[in-house]
Amino acid sequence: MNEADSEGIAAAFRRRGYTLTDDIKKADAVVVNTCTVRQKAEDKAISQIGRLRVWKEKRPEGKVFVVGCAAQKLGGKNIKHRFPFVDEVVGAKSIEKFEDSLIAQLGPSPEGETEHQNIYRSPQTAYTTVMRGCSLKCSYCIVPAVRGPAVCLSPEAVLEDAAAKLKAGAKEIVLLGQTVNSYKYGKTTFSELLKKTLALPGLARLRFMSPHPVYFDDAFTALLASEPKLARHMHLPVQSGSDRILRLMRRGYTRGAYLGLLERLRGAAPDLAVSTDFIVGYPGETEQDFADTLALVEEGRFSLAYCFKYSPRTDRPEMSATISEAEMEARLEKLLAAVKKNSRLVLNERIGKIEEVLFETETYGRASGNFAVRVKAGGTPGKVEKVLTAGAEKNTLNGKIL
Repeated sequence: MNEADSEGIAAAFRRRGYTLTDDIKKADAVVVNTCTVRQKAEDKAISQIGRLRVWKEKRPEGKVFVVGCAAQKLGGKNIKHRFPFVDEVVGAKSIEKFEDSLIAQLGPSPEGETEHQNIYRSPQTAYTTVMRGCSLKCSYCIVPAVRGPAVCLSPEAVLEDAAAKLKAGAKEIVLLGQTVNSYKYGKTTFSELLKKTLALPGLARLRFMSPHPVYFDDAFTALLASEPKLARHMHLPVQSGSDRILRLMRRGYTRGAYLGLLERLRGAAPDLAVSTDFIVGYPGETEQDFADTLALVEEGRFSLAYCFKYSPRTDRPEMSATISEAEMEARLEKLLAAVKKNSRLVLNERIGKIEEVLFETETYGRASGNFAVRVKAGGTPGKVEKVLTAGAEKNTLNGKIL
């Protein structure tokens, strides 16, 4: 979501004749797009802002903008009091108004359209936001507080944005939302939005993230089974393998329900790869709770998992960590080792199979299941090719184009 917001901000600059630069010495403006989902992310943002003081002293005419979730949490007055050199603060709830904030400071927009440009993903992949905010109340999460309740964009706006990015050269669209599969605008459901997007000219593959386990319905399962352009990969956060912890987290499902969902989805798409998120050290997590999480790594057959130490996002005493930092770190290391071992097994299962690969270069691309794939030569950037895999090295499959 933050990457998509950053690309939108960059587009606003380009519409005023600006270009991106990696050399801060050449920059006329610097934007710090902040995150606060964990304390470490917020601390890194604050440090980055502080380091811009020297740049601003050397370039007093330059502009410093602080935007995003940490900006929303900390507030413009607090940030400007601590960092008087900051010119503009725009919180996550007002991120779409950033361009309006620029108008007075950067002058009128030049005439003409600017082509879409990816900053983070490959030239073949583009993000399209379908909803902002979240209306769930997961106990560990600060997103609803800094991004607001869920608000869905109209299907017309979503399709217009996706179509423009396809016209500019993208072949793969990633639909974004905090609980993306809860999308509903009028009578348009998430599955219907997927169908409309899949029908866009030039689309080779469609992805989405991040869905929530409670919002999948039979219409989606049927679409997954019948539509090959819908990627055979899903990032489906589970957070814990313990029913007790899931209940405290207010996730709305049990371990059994989550595994049942995986079985249903893989029944519709047998080659479906699933990645996930885990949090270790949630308040009250026992050794048994953690053991349940370790067991779920193998039981869920995840291709990848992002693992995080619990980070309190509130001052409430009951939400403080109840195990030491050393114990939390030890559990994280055990979890990462289990994920790495399982990921290797899942990757090796793909050897000898045919993968649908969207090439980014002549030798590298990504399979529908989101596995990295390399060939010696012959790939066409932006084209989907069938690749017979023959081996795996680290996290990458090797093979040849059929």
